[in-house]
Amino acid sequence: MQYLLYPLAIWAIAIAFTYLVTFLQLRKTRLQHETYELQKPGSTPTYLKRLFQIPIRELAELGFKPYGYLKTRPMLKLYPPINQEVLLYNKAHKTYAIVTINRPVEPANLFGVDFYTFFRDRELLITINGKAHGIIDRIDRAIVQDVYADCLSLQWQAHQDKLQSLDVEKTPCGIAPSVFVKELQANLKTYFDRLQAEKFVSPIQDTGLFRINFFPVLKLTRKLLKGNPKVAQMLKQRRQRAKADPSLKVEIPVELEVEGFQRMEQLQRGLVGRKFRMLVLLLSVGLFAASFTALFKSYHLAIFMGVLTLHEGGHLLAMKAFGYQDTSVFFVPFFGALATARQKEDATLSQKVVISLAGPLPGLILGIACAIASHNNTYPDWVREVSWMLISLNLFNLLPIYPLDGGKVADLLLFSKIPYLGVIFKGFGVAFLALLGLLQPILLLFALLIAWTIPNSFRSAQANASVQKKLQTASFENRETLLQAIFQHLKELGYGDLPFNTRFALAKDIMQRKQEFRSSLFARAMLVLLYAGSLLGGVAGTVTAIAPTWYRSIPVAFESPQKRRERFLQQTIDRATTTLNLNPKDIEAYQLRARAREGLDDEDGAIADYTQMLRLDPENAETYYSRARLRIARGDKEGAIADFNAIIQLNPKDPYVYVERGYMRQDEGNYQDAIADANIALKLNPQYPEAYELRGEARRNMGDETGAIADEQKAEQLYATLGEESY
Repeated sequence: MQYLLYPLAIWAIAIAFTYLVTFLQLRKTRLQHETYELQKPGSTPTYLKRLFQIPIRELAELGFKPYGYLKTRPMLKLYPPINQEVLLYNKAHKTYAIVTINRPVEPANLFGVDFYTFFRDRELLITINGKAHGIIDRIDRAIVQDVYADCLSLQWQAHQDKLQSLDVEKTPCGIAPSVFVKELQANLKTYFDRLQAEKFVSPIQDTGLFRINFFPVLKLTRKLLKGNPKVAQMLKQRRQRAKADPSLKVEIPVELEVEGFQRMEQLQRGLVGRKFRMLVLLLSVGLFAASFTALFKSYHLAIFMGVLTLHEGGHLLAMKAFGYQDTSVFFVPFFGALATARQKEDATLSQKVVISLAGPLPGLILGIACAIASHNNTYPDWVREVSWMLISLNLFNLLPIYPLDGGKVADLLLFSKIPYLGVIFKGFGVAFLALLGLLQPILLLFALLIAWTIPNSFRSAQANASVQKKLQTASFENRETLLQAIFQHLKELGYGDLPFNTRFALAKDIMQRKQEFRSSLFARAMLVLLYAGSLLGGVAGTVTAIAPTWYRSIPVAFESPQKRRERFLQQTIDRATTTLNLNPKDIEAYQLRARAREGLDDEDGAIADYTQMLRLDPENAETYYSRARLRIARGDKEGAIADFNAIIQLNPKDPYVYVERGYMRQDEGNYQDAIADANIALKLNPQYPEAYELRGEARRNMGDETGAIADEQKAEQLYATLGEESY
């Protein structure tokens, strides 16, 4: 049942993560006063002029004529700092239209159009499309409606309908373009000044910029997340229409692709500060510990988390050493831990391999060293537990199975440049995780997540295999021209129609792997040897830690099974004795020695060890029973009865113990007490055939043949109904 909670918990974490990222992006957003300026002829880039002809023609069919281009400084201070827009006018309805470039840039949703109509009372009607959920509070002296429509004609019809409904009380006002721009800017300034006055936003000292305050951000986050599904549905409908009618798709110029790339980078850069990363770390530690409390005792959970911290700390230190920025570690509930950093575009293949190996190798070496040192039994038990957890976790991570560290290294060195082999390799990793998921179902979810990423990994590998060859033979003036070349190549590969987030991820991956593809064959061979040596060395060290004198076991291989068993039991006794010499209160050591002595038929020694255990823990019923069992074997019935008496005091509702004591009393000739024990057992469990058997034997011994026969028949009846394993 608990495994059904895993998907729900992961879903809740995903929702919380989405909310958190949106909140952080809004808190990071900087605002400024929005300005509009009519462009001088010839100042708009040629590629934008050609591009804007598409919405100009569409709006012309609705009665709009172009009046020129606008240079706009948007309220959100994001890249690019200045937007180029088109201003059009519909004389019949005294309505202006402003055409903008939507961000992110999508072939089926490249242009956004807002309709504006001023009335004589200076109030403004604005009809937007898919933007209302991003507006802070309300816009002063404005009637704002959002239609979330998949085509421009529906949006324009909604604007006309609203004008008609307001016709009785308001009269549209025809104004010149320059006056419109001035009035619109004044209207937005009034809106922004009110936001500041009512503490929705606060100025940032000496910058001229503003930030959204905490509680308005919370409200706006909920508003955005509530509106995003509407936008997603609108975009889905537009893509479907564009799929049916390819003419609706717009070929995006590479200049806009580069702008979108830089804008997305700005949004992602420095999303959280150091203090917040520390807060996330502490919160993730708590959630991680809560998710594993059912699998680990607190003592072992602390060891597990310490081992994970050392592992991820190795990755973190390596990333810092190679100049990665915004490094952090956090724990992932139900899974493990993760070291993250902002990716470097100039990271070499060697650096990436070293970073992957820096996680498992230090812990593996430390674990092997501790395990070998602890063989002389001079170290406490927790040292052995830590050492074997270090070995098991880190050696497992070194295996060439994706997405383990070793699998990432193997993918980097051998498979990432060959897309189809990469898919097979990652598919093998998914199958391996799925098999482990039969034992631990949470890994099935992990396997599904990895499988979900394989198509994107394959697409990225294909893009890199093609684009990197072309990039290696070309030179670029700067980063912008390099990005333009990358997006041009992606377009040639047929990736131009993919969603922008996918195109961004492809371009980002190509940028980050540019240095990796420059690695020589010799360097790759040396790195393969480094990885192989690390893995084989880890295996050899682990074998040595398990059996430091393995060569001595060769003669033992020819021993008989009985002799081998006796030697193993004697070694167990010797190790336990050494431990007890160091710590005479180690109950586990007494238990190990007692069981080993039982295996060697040393009943007196085993009884002595159980007696010592009961002195240390006098309320352990299981230990009393173990000693009683041995006392019975030695014929010490009184001692066994004393142990059964102690067990009954600890657990008076166990019918089995009463039957065992009853048989001891019967063997001593105390038939009446044996019957009394049988009666108590039957009171506790009326369907207990052994109790009937005991009472029947005792009654026969007392001459009650009728009662004995009745009990035996009842016992046979219960055996037939319940089977031999009745209790």
